[in-house]
Parts: sequence; C-alpha cells; structure tokens
Amino acid sequence: MNKLCRVVTLVFFVFITGCSADMAKRTTYETLQNMRDRECMKNPSVNCEKRETYEDYRRQRDSLDPVE
Repeated sequence: MNKLCRVVTLVFFVFITGCSADMAKRTTYETLQNMRDRECMKNPSVNCEKRETYEDYRRQRDSLDPVE
C-alpha cells in the first residue's frame, strides 16, 4: 500500500507541474533509485550496487537502442 501511495504521489506531481516527458522520466528514475537505496539500508547484508546517475543511465540506454 505504501508503494502505491508513492506512485500515486509521483503521478500527481508530474501532472501538477506539467513537466516535459524527459523530466517525468528523470523523476521516475530518481524515485525508483531512492526506493532501492532505502531497501538497501534496511537490509545491509545485501550487496548494494553503486547508484547510477540518470545521465549515465540514458547514455547506456541510448547506446543500446537502434537508431531509427
């Protein structure tokens, strides 16, 4: 239920601010990264990966997508 509230809040924030598509994607990415970080803090026995910036994520993703 808590995750559902986070998602609803995120969607509400995107619509209220009228962000661009890229800003919405960035906000979603950052929110998911924050959730992952919190889960990692709760369970320190798990080997947590280093946090990747949105720019690095986009660069890697763009290199994998075929050019249309």
